[in-house]
Amino acid sequence: MTFKDAVLKTPSPVNRAYKKGKQALENKHRKLVNCNGPGQITGSLALDSALKQEPTYANQPRWDYGLGYKPQNGQEQAVWIEVHSAHTNKVSTVLEKLQWLEDWLNAHASQLNQLTQSGNSRIRYVWIASKGVHITPNRQDN
Repeated sequence: MTFKDAVLKTPSPVNRAYKKGKQALENKHRKLVNCNGPGQITGSLALDSALKQEPTYANQPRWDYGLGYKPQNGQEQAVWIEVHSAHTNKVSTVLEKLQWLEDWLNAHASQLNQLTQSGNSRIRYVWIASKGVHITPNRQDN
């Protein structure tokens, strides 16, 4: 199954949010995501944008993006990207978003979940620090 097929089989409105390449990413975020080989990013999904108008999800800690990624020697898989400030006091926020994403994939997007889990890559969930990393070691998140 391809990333595009998995998105199209996801309930509305997500099934209408697929874009080729990195087109679903905001311009300022698009330049932050790169691969070594051409064509490795097969498609994208602005998950946060797709769900923020839905009453069920409006106040939930939604994850930003999903990407279809095809390694040079492997099967296509899903990689999930969150662009967020990286300060010590934001760690719990990003972890809450990650838990939301995992729950959403399990409950509403089984094909995307399968693509997320099927890859042999350790890269499934990526936090891109939007303005540098400012996480202090050995500090509690408050």
